Amino acid sequence: MKAKIKILERDNRVLRKKLERSETNRVMLEEALESHIQALKVNNAELMKSQQALLESEARYRSLALYDSLTCLPSRILFQERLERAILNAARSKVSGAVLFLDLNNFKKVNDRGGHAIGDRVLCSTASKLIGCVRQADTVARLAGDEFVIILEAITDCREIETIAQRILTAFSLPMVFSGVYYPVSVSIGISLFPNDGCDVSELLKKADDAMYEVKRSGILGWKFYCDYRR
Repeated sequence: MKAKIKILERDNRVLRKKLERSETNRVMLEEALESHIQALKVNNAELMKSQQALLESEARYRSLALYDSLTCLPSRILFQERLERAILNAARSKVSGAVLFLDLNNFKKVNDRGGHAIGDRVLCSTASKLIGCVRQADTVARLAGDEFVIILEAITDCREIETIAQRILTAFSLPMVFSGVYYPVSVSIGISLFPNDGCDVSELLKKADDAMYEVKRSGILGWKFYCDYRR
């Protein structure tokens, strides 16, 4: 009988130790699991921050690509996108549109006289003047240097284009004044029409550019339609 009791006591001690080890293992497992969960939360938070930073970076770089950093006007890339859309809209609606290519006259003299800081102010002032001359739905963009372009959509009469062109010439009829110094700056404007002159972005831009240079060669301030230039 005593031998059986000793065996039971021994088995009981062994079982108790196993239970203690099991409890210890359970606690350790729970602690490890909790630690892992916390690490996952931290990693997930860091991942979310990284994704947000990436999205913000992509948005920033896209903005830099689509907008001119000096004037905040649409750049060549965005201009092309909007002109493509305008051409498609014109085809669907059976209306016309126009591309105005503008180049500043005497801009080199401005830079030579006032330096690039004044040149930048002239470009920014030009952007503001052009925006004030067009309709809300139109697009004013800066291609490069002192070259600007305008997209006029939903044109039903060429007189609308002429009105805007004349408005631009009037806006530049007086010299720009910076720090008490007068800088005479005028514009030459070439105009191509879509679909009349084409339905391709490059073609319309080139034709408007050609018409603009014809205005410059004439030495007379004003504008010229490509169709008139080719006659």
